[in-house]
Amino acid sequence: MLPSIPRGAKVALSYVLICLIWGTTWLAIKFAIFTIPPFLSAGIRFSIASLLILAILKIRRYKYRFDLRQTIFLLIVGLGSFSVPYGLVYWAENKITSGLTATTFAVMPFFAAILSRIFLKTDDLSFWKVFGIILGFSGLIVIFWGDLRLGSFDSAEGILAVVASAFANSAVAVGVKKYGREIDPVFINLIPMALGALTLLLTSLFIENWQKLRFDASTIIAILYLAIFGSVVAFTLYFYVLKHISVVLLSMSSFITPVLALTAGAMVLGERFPAGTLLGAGLILCGILVLNLLGQSRNMSVEILRKTRRASAK
Repeated sequence: MLPSIPRGAKVALSYVLICLIWGTTWLAIKFAIFTIPPFLSAGIRFSIASLLILAILKIRRYKYRFDLRQTIFLLIVGLGSFSVPYGLVYWAENKITSGLTATTFAVMPFFAAILSRIFLKTDDLSFWKVFGIILGFSGLIVIFWGDLRLGSFDSAEGILAVVASAFANSAVAVGVKKYGREIDPVFINLIPMALGALTLLLTSLFIENWQKLRFDASTIIAILYLAIFGSVVAFTLYFYVLKHISVVLLSMSSFITPVLALTAGAMVLGERFPAGTLLGAGLILCGILVLNLLGQSRNMSVEILRKTRRASAK
């Protein structure tokens, strides 16, 4: 993977690609569910992705040695990254708007910061880190302000479902950061995605109507894009980047992807930008810069100090 490029540049490029890909998957999902029920669409997506990952591992001649503890860990990753979160978000989309979904899911960095502070001792919950997260979240609220309308029990249920999805994703990211650093970034997706495909397909079988399925060109292209780029490429890059930056900084991508989704919708479907898009995008950018330049530098200083103390103690 880009062997001639320095690691820092690889990580930065991978982060940008994650945001670009996941920023356009919302548009692809719209096309995918025009003629196919949501859970079935997601299940097909992850089924194709699982087969592609298996093929990649075969081509690379990846040697897998069965490890019960690692397998259980990967099953938990599958439940927390694919089965439960995607099921909750797809279910919530029937109760709340996409704008409210995107804004609610952006609580993920808050969960990531708290869980990182508890379970990852190197991630310090500094003032600048919290300030950067609040700035970014404020930007998303500015963008979707006109879409944030509550007032019904259904809305409350949908919001709770998205919050639970964000928490599950944060918990898995922290778990992978702590226990999955040595697992290959491609292989770490195989069992979780396969489990996600199985659970989503079974869910669809019991609650969705398959009698009026229709596969047209746009649907097939959308599902392939979601499987190849939105799943295989994006999640491989995600777990690669997770090994090199903090969970909180990586989770801040949840502030960027809704803005890119708006841009993609405007370019392809002619959708209008909300009035506060520019201001909101500016706040998000400022939040990420604050977190990266000030919040992360503090973490690096703390880690260097700890290593120095350990070395002097020896």
